[in-house]
Amino acid sequence: MSYRPLAICCLLAACAAGASDPSFMALRWDGPAAERPDVVAQLLEALGRYPACFDTLRLSDKPLDASAAEALGKLGIATVSAGRRAPSLSPFLDDHEPRGMIGSALLVAGLADQSWVALDNRRHCASGKSAHGLCVESMLYLAFGAGALEYDLMGYAHEPASWYANTYLSELTLWRPFAQAYVRFNQGTKPGGILPFCGASCAPSLSGTLRAALALAPVGLPFCPGSPWPVCYILNAEAVASLSAVEIQRVLSGGVLLDGGAVAGLQARGYGAALQLTAGTRSPEVSEVFTDDELNVSRVGYVWRPEATATNTFALYPSNESARVIGRYQRPDGSSAEAASVLTETPEGARIAAFGFAGFSSEVSSSRRRQLLLAADWVAQGRLPVIVETASQALVVPRVNVAGDLRSVLVLNATLDVQPPLTLRLRGCAEGLERMEWVTPKEKPVTVAVRWESKDALVTLPAIGAWQTGWLRAEP
Repeated sequence: MSYRPLAICCLLAACAAGASDPSFMALRWDGPAAERPDVVAQLLEALGRYPACFDTLRLSDKPLDASAAEALGKLGIATVSAGRRAPSLSPFLDDHEPRGMIGSALLVAGLADQSWVALDNRRHCASGKSAHGLCVESMLYLAFGAGALEYDLMGYAHEPASWYANTYLSELTLWRPFAQAYVRFNQGTKPGGILPFCGASCAPSLSGTLRAALALAPVGLPFCPGSPWPVCYILNAEAVASLSAVEIQRVLSGGVLLDGGAVAGLQARGYGAALQLTAGTRSPEVSEVFTDDELNVSRVGYVWRPEATATNTFALYPSNESARVIGRYQRPDGSSAEAASVLTETPEGARIAAFGFAGFSSEVSSSRRRQLLLAADWVAQGRLPVIVETASQALVVPRVNVAGDLRSVLVLNATLDVQPPLTLRLRGCAEGLERMEWVTPKEKPVTVAVRWESKDALVTLPAIGAWQTGWLRAEP
């Protein structure tokens, strides 16, 4: 297939889009390369080949000479002084470990200022990020709320400018209309779903308050760090330690998922009675059996044996007689032991789901994944914006408005293989909608049929390529 006609269409679309989004994508230009007139000339030639790629050239050192600035102006590329180099807001520096960009996106999602995010290519040469990885990373930041992107790609001139143009600018130009259409369509929305809560006095970290999100986002639980419109919260022990008394009250009144360490941490701070649930450490030489609770329909009797240690294995003791034990420990001799996973509701109506066996880790079977999703939806009182019905490794980022209406869902195949067609259960869609559009980069949108189960809309997406992304337009 030839991409030449498609590239021309993308260039024209991006040029038209650039008129109303003057700083959507910027290139940072500083470092040793900016000091060399021969490299500046190469830069101008590269940008001339792909004038619709960047809106702005951001300079942090000396300004360009007048002729270079004039040449850029003729291409429609503005030059601005960015002052001293700011630290990159996205810590993901190469795509040799692709899921690192999911962690980076979660960190970016929690930033107070998302007006722009810097993408750093680190090596600035052929052993750095792939072009596809850079484009997927860009989409993840936009999905989690970034308003503009700045690319630090070529400040050291390790490669000829033509290499950067052929490798990065060409691909970014093709992806830009796809990304810009996504941002425009989602104006007025925020990521929705489960909020990994972090106290105001604490900085989110992947080993701390975002640990659960990092583990579970790649298997389809929708997380929304920093969003003002979550449907429920999730806490691990590190998150509990970061919370003030007022913040704990906020979380407990809004519905929350807890691991055993979080239950123990809240108990130690005097909230055991409010939770109507306490926790104690126990030997990990056990398994967990799913009970006959209705949440475990078709999975009753399933045996869950994760890798666990004495520090992340907790027996749970609900004091509320109406609490639902959805998982119970089983000793090696087959005898039943304490509760391992519990659903409970406080007298004030707040719902709590607690998981004592290995907490929220990246070791997730299809049955455990289903149980976690259904428990999250129970906590959220049926308001989880999207449930990935198909057992899969797919990241989903729903975008919702303040009323909870669903506008779109970005989906990333988080594997290095083709993701077979998967079914999404959607909430907050316009009732009676018969079809939606599945939008992918460099391809025409695909129409997908909608079927309804009560107020839930179900759609089945086409197969998704390895580490590929797309977004579902959930409005007509």
